[in-house]
Amino acid sequence: MTQQVALITGASRGIGRQIAHHFAQKGYSLILLARDQSLLGRLKQTLPLQPEQRVKTIAVDLCDAPSVASKVQDALADFAQLDLLVNAAGIFRPGSSGATLGDFAAMLDVNVAAIHHLCQLCIPALALSEAGRIFSLSSASGVQAFGGIAGYAASKHALVGYSLSLSRELAAQGIKVTVLCPDVVDTEMAQGSGLEPHQMIETQDICRAIEFVMSLSPAAMVEQLTIGRMRR
Repeated sequence: MTQQVALITGASRGIGRQIAHHFAQKGYSLILLARDQSLLGRLKQTLPLQPEQRVKTIAVDLCDAPSVASKVQDALADFAQLDLLVNAAGIFRPGSSGATLGDFAAMLDVNVAAIHHLCQLCIPALALSEAGRIFSLSSASGVQAFGGIAGYAASKHALVGYSLSLSRELAAQGIKVTVLCPDVVDTEMAQGSGLEPHQMIETQDICRAIEFVMSLSPAAMVEQLTIGRMRR
C-alpha cells in the first residue's frame, strides 16, 4: 500500500498543530509548513510516528511565493502522490472602516492568495491520489456578519467563494474540496475574544469535522461545513 501523505500549513501551533498530530496518529507521512523552524522542530519531536512514516518540515513565509514554490515542489518530489492538503495557516487583524490598508492587504495575501498558490502547487500531486482532498480553514465570519472585523471577514468570505468554485473545478479530477467555517476556536488567535476556553470550539473539534467528512461514501461531498458554538 502506498504511504498516504498530508501537507499541512500553519502546522507549528493552534489548529494546524492539532491536525498534524491527528494525521500522524492515522499513519500519514507529513509535510509541515510554518514560519518558525524551531517550533516545527519541537512539533516533529512530539509526533507519534511509526518507522515507515516520514516528516518533512518547511520553514517559510507563505507570502514568499518563489521560496514556497521551490521548497514545496522539492518536498512533493520525494513522494509518489499527495493525498491531503490542509490550509490551516491564517492571520487576524481587527478593524473595519478603520483597518489600515497594510493589515487589509496582509490578510488577503495570507488568507486567500497564499492558499491559492498552495493549491496550484499541490493539485498535480493530489490528482495522483486515489482520493485527493483539500481542506481550507475559513471562519464563521466568512459566512455571516460580525462588526469590527471587515478586513478579516473579507478574506474569509473570499476563501469560501474560492473553495466552492475550486470544488466544482476539481471534482472532474477526483479531488474533493471542503472549506471549514468554525466560530471562535481555542487558540492563540482567539486571545482577546473575551471568551473563556470552555466557551470556545476545541482544536480537536476541527479534526473531528475533517474525520467526519472523510468518513462519508465516495459519492458524498461536503463543500462547506460551518461549526458554530453554544451561546447560553
